[in-house]
Amino acid sequence: MKRTQLKRNKPLNKISKKQVLKNKHWRLVTDERVKEENGVCQWCGKEGSTKDEVNPLDGHHIIKRRYNIHDKDNCYIVHRWCHREIEDKNIDVGLDKSREMWFNRVGNKDNFSVGCGGDS
Repeated sequence: MKRTQLKRNKPLNKISKKQVLKNKHWRLVTDERVKEENGVCQWCGKEGSTKDEVNPLDGHHIIKRRYNIHDKDNCYIVHRWCHREIEDKNIDVGLDKSREMWFNRVGNKDNFSVGCGGDS
């Protein structure tokens, strides 16, 4: 059986300097929004922080990041687990009723809260 070898000896996913600056800017925007929201997830309503390892908060782009809108008006503060659910289910948090529609679709809000690091 023949085995193939990698043709290059450098990392495949090197991050450009431009992307590093964008990521740094987004972290600053996220930190500012977390302070404005008093450390509460806008999706499930539970507390967290960007420094917390148990309930970490992330910034979610309301308008997709490919459109290069990286300001605080486009930042939705959510726990990392809530963020994963929003991304996996392709939920549009820009819609006013998206959160209620999601909880009604799932059925029981408490089941979702357990998945996002809640105590319920």
